[in-house]
Amino acid sequence: MTARQLLRDECLNALSNYVRQAQKTCELLGDLEGNSLSLGQLLALLANTQAEDEIQKVYMTLRQRLFDGLIATELRQTDSSRGI
Repeated sequence: MTARQLLRDECLNALSNYVRQAQKTCELLGDLEGNSLSLGQLLALLANTQAEDEIQKVYMTLRQRLFDGLIATELRQTDSSRGI
């Protein structure tokens, strides 16, 4: 397996984790009733949104690394085809 394939797999795994956390946030928000939140609900929502944000950062970093690697590969191929 190539480094790019491993990075792709990491990126897909991070995306799955992010989607799960985002769904959990949506569920927590959807389960809220009325205008008042209990301290427990507020803490659970806060903890989950913080976890979601961190997981999103991991996914975005991995996605950017994949993109940067693709661009670098394309530039090397273009340079080599030009004899540079």
